[in-house]
Amino acid sequence: MRRVPGFERPLLQWVFVALALMLAAITATEAIALRRLRRAIEELRAADLNARLDREQMERRLSREQSARESFVLEVERLRGSVSPTGAGTTLTLSPLRARDATPPDATVIAPAPAQSIQLRLLLPGGRHEPSTRFAVSVRSWSSGRSIWSRGELAPSAVDGKAAIVARVTGDVLAPGAYEIGVSEVTADGNGREVAFYEFAVGSPEPR
Repeated sequence: MRRVPGFERPLLQWVFVALALMLAAITATEAIALRRLRRAIEELRAADLNARLDREQMERRLSREQSARESFVLEVERLRGSVSPTGAGTTLTLSPLRARDATPPDATVIAPAPAQSIQLRLLLPGGRHEPSTRFAVSVRSWSSGRSIWSRGELAPSAVDGKAAIVARVTGDVLAPGAYEIGVSEVTADGNGREVAFYEFAVGSPEPR
């Protein structure tokens, strides 16, 4: 190997030794920082997973409580005679939209009483649907898209000769404001594929 002129000087050799040590120290520091960063990322992922699980549990609990409340309200109304055994009563029939409007919809209904039951009739696109098909419904805030009410395992029904999803909500869910509704078909793997969406708005109650 050909010798490099001047490299035999001790001062130059010590400079290279110092540079090598500095490089080794920087490499070790970066490796430690990388391990710490990976550990922090794993902890954040675990915390995010736990938060999502907690949120899903809370949503399921809220859904069960809402369902129990709606069943209770329906039973009370039936006993009072305000809802017939066939399920007639206050209804809101909506047709699917092709595109989301740029502005919120006009008021469709006046804000109901908190204990009032409203039947949602959501007409489905595409004609007939198999009775075995199951759907999920989600009522969302029009402005933020935040889900405020949802139901799953709903079978299609017939409304005026058209396929529709029928669900009931109570007035405490529908505060004054604009809403959108998403209807998803539950696939074989348990996931949802949105097949239709709707828009409506709840107006403020008229002053007495």
